[in-house]
Amino acid sequence: MTKRIHVSVPASSANLGCGFDTYALALELRDSYLFEPASHDAIEANGKFKNHVPRDVFRNLAFRAFRTLAPTTAGPYLLKATRHIPPQGGLGGSAGAIVGGLVAANIAFQLGHDTQELLWKAAELEGHADNVAAALLGQLVVNVRTDQEIHAAQIPFPDDIGICLIVPSYRVATTKARLDLPSTVTLEDAIANLGRASLFLAALQTSRYELLALATEDFLHQPYRAELNPVLFPCIRAAMDKGAYGSALSGSGPTVIALAPPDHVMRVAGAMADAATESGFSCETYVVKVADQGPITVNVADQKP
Repeated sequence: MTKRIHVSVPASSANLGCGFDTYALALELRDSYLFEPASHDAIEANGKFKNHVPRDVFRNLAFRAFRTLAPTTAGPYLLKATRHIPPQGGLGGSAGAIVGGLVAANIAFQLGHDTQELLWKAAELEGHADNVAAALLGQLVVNVRTDQEIHAAQIPFPDDIGICLIVPSYRVATTKARLDLPSTVTLEDAIANLGRASLFLAALQTSRYELLALATEDFLHQPYRAELNPVLFPCIRAAMDKGAYGSALSGSGPTVIALAPPDHVMRVAGAMADAATESGFSCETYVVKVADQGPITVNVADQKP
């Protein structure tokens, strides 16, 4: 008996300003992956961004992750991928694909891997743990990686904070964004970020959201990525001027995220879009909720081979 498995995985926004490579927030903007036994390995693409789904089974991250866990005796599979997360936008699309493939294989073949094991494998495939941790666990996730383990803590995110996303038309390569970072930072900058990262969690836990304006500031990566992200600081200023609690680069960009009162999200999003346009770039606007959970099994149906 083989399995037909359909899994949806949330987008994620890493860093949130102060939490470089440590914080990530799962978002209710999902890609889905349907794996079913077939006569040969193949990939079909659907969704708004279907043209960005690799059809090559060796290049498609979801298919590669699925095969990483699948038994060597497993027959050929068809993957039907539905892409709604903007590609190369700093919203964890690659992390979601990896998590989707791993979770699908784990369920389809009843492998019994626990969340910690899946997280470690996903981080190995992705190269870092922040986005995969949020995609796998949901909510706000703080992670610390050691040589042997990833320690990930899920933190409930307040439901009275709205999320705005501005996705500019240009793209930023994560590898290029990494190369632009300094190999060392000053003690002053390290202390500044440590204080803001602590303040960020305290602000959420005590509902002192006015502190997020300071807490989402960053000295470790955003200043060095501003040249690659020309809309970053204009969008942050526009968001704050319209009442956002805080705003930051999402991952390595180009998406900019803003945290705002629910009744302010539309005007904040509009102001950010105007700022992007004035900077010379078209953009897409999303107002989303935080994803309470990671992968959702949409349906699991037994199929006879």
